[in-house]
Amino acid sequence: MTNMTIAGRRSDAGFRAGSAALIVLALTCVHHAYGAAAFDTPWRLHIILFAVPAAIIIVTLLYLAGAYRHETRGRLALWAAALIILAFPVAMVGFYEGDYNHLIKNIVFFVGGEETARSLFPAPTYEMPNDTIFEVTGIAQFPLSVLTTVMTIAMLRESRR
Repeated sequence: MTNMTIAGRRSDAGFRAGSAALIVLALTCVHHAYGAAAFDTPWRLHIILFAVPAAIIIVTLLYLAGAYRHETRGRLALWAAALIILAFPVAMVGFYEGDYNHLIKNIVFFVGGEETARSLFPAPTYEMPNDTIFEVTGIAQFPLSVLTTVMTIAMLRESRR
């Protein structure tokens, strides 16, 4: 295998992990903007203040990782990108927002009933499932974050070769 092939795979893996992370961040921005409008809760737009800078940082770090892939600073940039991807788009958005705030809330609502759901997920932070677009875009963050996790791990594995 030539260095070009290895480098190509690394940048492909970085591109896939970065793209998946950006899709999660874009989806959460759309989801929260929709929720802000649908439920007259403009405070939901706060996520944009975190998602946009996170996206810029992830793209910048992955660019630096590719540009300096044979140097220590490139490896550090790659690991920093992976850490940010796993912390924000995956853990905070996908697992907390998508899984807990939406998937689990819907399961509790449809299995345990509205009263149980309201006691565990009180207003105004949580909306009971009454808007399909809001719930589907909320839940979709979770499987996309799982995919992002897999791609980020693959990126890190490729970087070790």
